[in-house]
Amino acid sequence: MSKKEKGAFRINIEYFGTLAGFKIIRVLPLSVAYFLAKMIFRIYFYTDSRRRNKTIQHILHAGIRTDRDAAVELAKENFGNYAQTAVEIVKMDQILNPETLKEKVSYSGNKEAIEKFLTGEKTSPAIIVTSHTGNWELAGITYTMTSRIPLLSVMRPMTNVKLENFFYKRENNHNHNSCPKKGAIKPLLSALKRGESIAIVADQHASSSEGIETSFFGHPARTHVSPAILHLKTGIPIIVVALIRTKTPGHFTFNIKEAIDEKPSGDKEADVKKVTQMYTDKIEEIIREYPEQWPWTHRRWLDINRKSQYTTPSS
Repeated sequence: MSKKEKGAFRINIEYFGTLAGFKIIRVLPLSVAYFLAKMIFRIYFYTDSRRRNKTIQHILHAGIRTDRDAAVELAKENFGNYAQTAVEIVKMDQILNPETLKEKVSYSGNKEAIEKFLTGEKTSPAIIVTSHTGNWELAGITYTMTSRIPLLSVMRPMTNVKLENFFYKRENNHNHNSCPKKGAIKPLLSALKRGESIAIVADQHASSSEGIETSFFGHPARTHVSPAILHLKTGIPIIVVALIRTKTPGHFTFNIKEAIDEKPSGDKEADVKKVTQMYTDKIEEIIREYPEQWPWTHRRWLDINRKSQYTTPSS
């Protein structure tokens, strides 16, 4: 069997397996789906030592927990939030739609930004910087339904083309569309010129060609600069947001920080670095408020010893 045929086989196994799980979750009540998903991810926590240890290592490195046992407990909670996010993505239209929006979503953070960009009678377009905190997939349609402004977000390609087509087709609704990461600047600029908003996830490690060094939890990290470049070029404000899961199943708070609105000084390099650090700080602020809802498995820091391992207890 050729590599191409093996690839096709794996793609189909993943696709039909995911589709079967998708259909099961769709018919289950939300509370039951949450429970089963958490059970599966708890097993995953104990069986996948690489991701478990990496999660604990990163929590300790960031200093969000300084005690090893406390870091293990946060890691367990973190895996549970993965499970809830997966269920919510599958059931997104059942949870959030124009009819349920007012009941299911509240707003927190900077009052001026909430009024100007989300809930006011006349809202303004924005460059949205977000992270993988809470449910980033539902954040897009929550924004468009709330602000009544179309949104274009950047998507990362999936290794399985069938799954990519399936999920992105579902997510591109309620005036929320996406464009591929490669060559994204042009369509993002076009969207801004049309009076639309754009969204970029900026909490992951950036390559040297895409990012600059910033401070994240007191450690050096390389952060994507495209939001800063687009902001300085267009003058459209940056808002850092996250759709945070509350204790009530299927309910969220849309957290928004004070808008970033910097004027170019004439030193482009310094301006880009300043603005990039500003939204990195705001992302960190949200993560500090809700550390259990950010995936600590992400490769993020430049100074971490990736060979060091932390072990977890057997129970």
